[in-house]
Amino acid sequence: MRSMKKYIYITAVTILAVFTLVACGNGTVADNPATNDEPVLPANTPQVPLVFSFKMGDVLIEMDEDISRVIAGLGEPLGILEQESCAFDGIDRIFSYPGIQIYTYPKGNSDHIHTIGFFDDSVVTTEGNIRLGSDIQEVFNVYGNDYRYDSGMYTFTRGKTVLEFLVSGDNIISINYRYILDL
Repeated sequence: MRSMKKYIYITAVTILAVFTLVACGNGTVADNPATNDEPVLPANTPQVPLVFSFKMGDVLIEMDEDISRVIAGLGEPLGILEQESCAFDGIDRIFSYPGIQIYTYPKGNSDHIHTIGFFDDSVVTTEGNIRLGSDIQEVFNVYGNDYRYDSGMYTFTRGKTVLEFLVSGDNIISINYRYILDL
């Protein structure tokens, strides 16, 4: 019973955060907008990707890509929720897969990914294998200290993507990959 309450709480927090921040927000997520300036790195310095991507199995999921390639790679979703978009003309959709939900927005004649939310600890981040329940220090060890903090949410930005970790105490209770939409 306790794990069911935890599941419901995490799912509710994730859905609330996504729809509050993305669906009807003002589109300004990061305090420091992305620039086209690429840093000059010393020799033998590992390259940091310019954007956040999520990998599930062998399928790399990029923010703002058409969901059809992801469905082809992951298979049919467990379920799809739909609602009229309040920010775009068309339908917003949520595609559920084991451990994650993929949120899309209408773009042309297709659905493009704007958020991937974790809803259980069976999935991990692409970098560092961070999962729900991990300690926030693990996040700092992998992603460093270049983040924005607000009300328990640590937000890391790369280009037009963000990776968000919501914590309670020192434990991560929500993880979202998100594309910064120009609304």
